[in-house]
Amino acid sequence: MVAAENFWGNIASQLGGSRVQVNSVITNPATDPHDYEPTAADARTIAGARMVVVNGIGYDPWADKLIAANPVSGRIVLNVGDLVGIKPGGNPHRWYSPLDVQLMIDSIVATTTSSTRRTPATSRGRRRASRRRGSPSTSS
Repeated sequence: MVAAENFWGNIASQLGGSRVQVNSVITNPATDPHDYEPTAADARTIAGARMVVVNGIGYDPWADKLIAANPVSGRIVLNVGDLVGIKPGGNPHRWYSPLDVQLMIDSIVATTTSSTRRTPATSRGRRRASRRRGSPSTSS
């Protein structure tokens, strides 16, 4: 899995634990995603990803260009802006909204569990993540 920004990558990594490898393109908080110029290595990273998480809303337009430049059959792209219904030009800082973060968490979990077999380990990981978020634990 590849996340355009480390805040979404960090969430995905916490959800997947040791069962997923998450690479974030932008990891330095001083880097401005609006003006980011991706490298050839960034393009290769996204090209090889089965799942890509982007913020959207005009925050990381370079990510959409890299995804479009190398289409992959079956690749899943989770776009936060599309998920929460905010168009480019709207406030792209959705990681500050607990409701939007929860929508993204739910989307990541639903997407990854629909394409992988549920095991006791993945169920435990979801329960731990759920408890960290303050939600009641449910058995799977």
